[in-house]
Amino acid sequence: MWTRIKTIVRAWLHALFDRAENPVTMADEYIRQLEAQYGEAKRATAMAMAQATRMEQKRDENRKQADDWERKATNALERNDEQLARAALERKRHFSAAASEYATQSETQSAQVKDFRNAIARLEQQIGEARAKRDLIKAKTSRANSQEAATRALQNMQGSGELGDRLGAMEERIDDRLYKAEAMAKLESNSLENKFRDLEQETSLEAELAALKAKVNQS
Repeated sequence: MWTRIKTIVRAWLHALFDRAENPVTMADEYIRQLEAQYGEAKRATAMAMAQATRMEQKRDENRKQADDWERKATNALERNDEQLARAALERKRHFSAAASEYATQSETQSAQVKDFRNAIARLEQQIGEARAKRDLIKAKTSRANSQEAATRALQNMQGSGELGDRLGAMEERIDDRLYKAEAMAKLESNSLENKFRDLEQETSLEAELAALKAKVNQS
């Protein structure tokens, strides 16, 4: 039975790997397949155990019948009835042969039950190992997804840094324009102040000249 189960599971695994599904999904499907085979093995084992029990009962029943007919043959001989004793022995031989056949079948069924139980134990072990591997695959998959997300975030941050550098350069150029504009405004302001200052000096000079003229004329 174990050989048949291995063949079935191996063929199913090859078909699953050919489809190249998600590792976690593959592990879940593999476990379901093992569990299905496990259920089938338990049902087959129960049937084999029931058959072995029936064979043992039939063996014991026929052995009892054989013993009973041997006692009857003995009783017939004690009564000097050889013909009846011979007939009883014939029945004894019939039940003895049946008991021997049932004993052989019982041994065969018992060996099959042992094989089925070994298959169940191996399946239980494989299911446990598969579940542990499935959990490990899930953990590794989660870690891989986290690392990929972190890598994408870092890449986005690097892209944002480049954009920030460009914006910083633009800001510096705008600041330069502002500084130049402020400088030009200061220059213009200074030029206007100089004109007013020159005008004031010229006005003062004219006033002083007029005063001097008036003084001269008076003398």
